[in-house]
Amino acid sequence: MNKIENYPQSPKKLWNIFYDFTQTPRPSKNEEKIRKYLLDLARDRGLEHNIDEAHNIVMYVPGTKGRESEDSLIIQNHVDMVTDAVQGKVFNFNDEPLELEVISGWLKAKGTTLGADNGIGCACALAILFEEDISHPPLELLFTADEETGLTGAQGLDPKMLKSKRMLNLDTEDWGSFFIGCAGGLGYELTNDFDLKESTYANFYKIEVEGFIGGHSGLNIDEQRANAIKVLNKILSELGDIEVSEFRSGKAHNIIPRTGFVNFYSNLDLNSIQSTLKAIREEYCGFLPVDDQDFKFSVESIKDNQALALSNIDSKRFLNFIELFPNGVHAMDLGSNKEIVSCSNNLAKVLFVNGKAYALTSVRFFDRNEAKTVERELTALGSLTGFKVQKNSEYASWKPVRENKMLGILIDTYRGLFKQEPEITAIHAGLECGIIKDKLGEMDVCSFGPTIEGAHSPDERVHIESVGHFWILLKEVLKNI
Repeated sequence: MNKIENYPQSPKKLWNIFYDFTQTPRPSKNEEKIRKYLLDLARDRGLEHNIDEAHNIVMYVPGTKGRESEDSLIIQNHVDMVTDAVQGKVFNFNDEPLELEVISGWLKAKGTTLGADNGIGCACALAILFEEDISHPPLELLFTADEETGLTGAQGLDPKMLKSKRMLNLDTEDWGSFFIGCAGGLGYELTNDFDLKESTYANFYKIEVEGFIGGHSGLNIDEQRANAIKVLNKILSELGDIEVSEFRSGKAHNIIPRTGFVNFYSNLDLNSIQSTLKAIREEYCGFLPVDDQDFKFSVESIKDNQALALSNIDSKRFLNFIELFPNGVHAMDLGSNKEIVSCSNNLAKVLFVNGKAYALTSVRFFDRNEAKTVERELTALGSLTGFKVQKNSEYASWKPVRENKMLGILIDTYRGLFKQEPEITAIHAGLECGIIKDKLGEMDVCSFGPTIEGAHSPDERVHIESVGHFWILLKEVLKNI
């Protein structure tokens, strides 16, 4: 292992395995290298294993001495990671290893996502194979593929590979919390073709926004963080008569957009645009969270261009489409005293290039019926603005179940180890538990993990001490289960 100053050493095997994960490229849909790593490890350890057509891998681990005939347990994680980098950083996630650093008790990557979501859970599951004094029943270590782009690995899971009726998912990010439910999701794409023309306006400009913190479109959707698409749209709307040539913002369905730019024609001079940008910046700083106020607007005049643009009328139509697009929290969960989001929508990506407009959005829900309101809004928006609306994905929610034998074991073990009460909650994000339960039938399921902050953004970091606690708890739960 390359020398990294202050890289964590305990539990040593877990951290060594996680280091391997950070050095093995594993972006969603390009997971061949990490699959090879897992399959080679299974062969090296002499473990029976299987892989299905969706590239999900199961390793079958015999129970330890005296526990060989007990009921088996699934330990489940996903192998892929979200790939995002800070503005201006050129990084090839398909080939380059991550650069790591330790800062004040946290491990992070330099300028990119870290992949602790869900690499730490994977490393924890694999570390079991090397722990000599651990006691556990027969295990089915399930590593699913392509979770981050729509849980497609779990949706394609071959249920014949698994026989367990209880499962631990290690893909949550708040140490001290046990999760008993998660959101389901819907993905929608909206498209439209526009005619372009030569602009009669005098000036051509590029406006860029950057520096918003973005984040996870489920976990952070209630924190009132700026959506760069909506911010760009506000700027253009405030400028008045313009003609849009190009608009680009957003990366993936599960990331709150952090950056973006637009090219447009206008009769305004540069000073007028700069004054508008200054006023809008002051406005946003009046209500955005403090840690989301380190953003920048920039404008430049582009000379000698040959670009075509939307007419003024079609530009307004395009901007109205973005203005009316539902985004953010739609409902809070009554069962948690409105402490957890139960339905939301993330306007994740908008592109307008060469006359073709594209929008991607991600709807999350606990109750499928609650999401129908958002679906109707999207359909109505498409009808009003001439956009074609098409659903591209759907996965099931995992409705909270508070009477759960697995949960009882987790609570008792946690109390015994740490002398405090855990939080029992659900998560407004798409774990694979609901999909797997649908495939395998009724089963006991719980999820827990160490503290990870900034998931799905270059600010992602994992709290080192919480990983040690996480490992201790998992070992003791396997002993008590």
